[in-house]
Amino acid sequence: MEVSLMRLLLLSLLLLLLTKSTSSQNSNDLNITLTSFLKKLSTNPRIDQELGWTPASDPCRDRWKGIACNKDGKSVRALVLESLKLDGSIDGTLLSHLCNSGPLSILSLQDNALNRGLPSEISSCTRLTHVYLSNNRLSGSLPSSLPSLKSLKRLEISHNNFSGNIPSNMSRISGILTFLSNNNHFTGSIPDFSMNFMDEFDVSFNQFSGSVPANSEKFPVSRFVGNPGLCGKPLSVACPPPPSPPPLILSSPLPPSSPSSHKSKRTLMSKVVMVSGYVLLALVIILFLAYRCLKKKKNKNGPLYKGEIKEKKIAESSEKSGNPSRSEYSISSAAHSSEGVSTSLVMLKKDGCKDLKFEELLRAPAELLGKGRFGSLYKVVINGGAEYAVKRIKDWSLSGDEFKNKIMKMDQARHPNVLPITAFYCSKQEKLVVYDFQKNGSLYRLLHDNKESRPFTWKSRLNVAAGISAGLSFMHRSLANSGAATTAGHGNLKCSNILLSSTMDPLISEYGLTALPTHRHAGKTQPFSPTNDVYDLGVIFLELLTGKPSHGFNLAQWVHSVVREEWTVEVFDKSLLSDEEMVEETMMRLLQVALQCMNGDVNARPSMAEVAANVAGMME
Repeated sequence: MEVSLMRLLLLSLLLLLLTKSTSSQNSNDLNITLTSFLKKLSTNPRIDQELGWTPASDPCRDRWKGIACNKDGKSVRALVLESLKLDGSIDGTLLSHLCNSGPLSILSLQDNALNRGLPSEISSCTRLTHVYLSNNRLSGSLPSSLPSLKSLKRLEISHNNFSGNIPSNMSRISGILTFLSNNNHFTGSIPDFSMNFMDEFDVSFNQFSGSVPANSEKFPVSRFVGNPGLCGKPLSVACPPPPSPPPLILSSPLPPSSPSSHKSKRTLMSKVVMVSGYVLLALVIILFLAYRCLKKKKNKNGPLYKGEIKEKKIAESSEKSGNPSRSEYSISSAAHSSEGVSTSLVMLKKDGCKDLKFEELLRAPAELLGKGRFGSLYKVVINGGAEYAVKRIKDWSLSGDEFKNKIMKMDQARHPNVLPITAFYCSKQEKLVVYDFQKNGSLYRLLHDNKESRPFTWKSRLNVAAGISAGLSFMHRSLANSGAATTAGHGNLKCSNILLSSTMDPLISEYGLTALPTHRHAGKTQPFSPTNDVYDLGVIFLELLTGKPSHGFNLAQWVHSVVREEWTVEVFDKSLLSDEEMVEETMMRLLQVALQCMNGDVNARPSMAEVAANVAGMME
């Protein structure tokens, strides 16, 4: 028994010594790799001693200057050697070995005097998210393997001597937020970066040519100057139209020495002229017919009674019938609709506003604000200055009675954060919904098209999030209780449908106008469910947090990729971040709620009431 116990103790001691030896060996390997890499970066033989990098110490445990380690204490997370007068070069083999020994995320060597180029071995550092090499003397082309850094978020290489083309597939790095390459000697075209999601971008003072990426106008012109060959907004130089295709060669000419050659040429020219004449005549006829068709279509689908021709038609119709003028929408037969729905405008909002007449609405000047899948939106100014927004609904199979009942039920469930319907009109041919016009515009405009540079603080954004979720929760509950469960939701929730009141409180507009039993959501036709609204609210929360639009880009996918890389703070709009710990904590909480709302499993999404309660708790 004693012998067995002794053997067990000896075995445990041996394993402990082996583990310690392995750990010591790993630490020693890291020590040697870092010291060798540093000595390649500098010609100063004492640079390691000046930084306190001694052979007997441990880089992580003894916290070497410029080194930040991971939680395991065995691998380097960040290597930051800035402003140290480093005048050597970046050794690719040692850099690769350093990256393979641990997940290196940050490499910053800016504000030194490093020369030569950026080694191709950097492609093995696949966990790199931040690379800062500005203000050095680096030269040569960027390695073609650079786009393999799929986790890269920020790349700063300005004020160097780099030349050649930037790898075109750099734009495939979906999460890149910063690209600064100004004051180099780059040539060729700028990669087609997704500018909507860039925080910082500067390619000034290089030798780039061609057009700038789409949506570059979000950055000032100073970020593109110094490249005489560039064109496109925000530059004042417009890009030339694409070249015309080469002329079609009808046949090969005969040799010029042949007498019949000249005759053949004349015959050929005659044929070409004749054919060209026929083609030109046919083109004129086609253009004339197309013009007539477009004119007819415009007259049929144009804004609410606008222009001299329409006014003339109204007068003629009125003279013949002896009745007040009607719009092309109402059509005289609608007055005696078989559905039994009145053609007059039904007023719902009675608090101090004068009755609005249908003919008055149609004769007023109308401005088209936008067209969508479900209809068009107009701004109408009535005599006396009253402004209204009129939604003209198209392709809706609801009968007049069903439409009226639906509007009435929504009107009974009023909430301070839901824009009330002022009036509505319904006939067999036409359905119009009228709202009071909101001069402060939409949430989309404030977030993504803020030309007036109006401030939009975190407190204001959280107030918007709380107002929207509270309004939706109330409407879901109220309409479900009233027996309108299949149409209890909004159905088309997005930033452009969130308007801002005179006090900058959110107002959900167009509520319920598209939440039909066969609502089309996320590109698929499926029965509408209030969980669709929960998903769409999650997208709005992400837009409030990131400051980035969701239209034309999978914002949720981008956020998931950044969070997965444990760089969650990179998600947030920079203008929101502050020194207050509570602000960042609340932003993290709203981000978690947003991701829960967008869960792929519909049954795992929270209810709208749960979302509203969560956000209300954040307000406190």
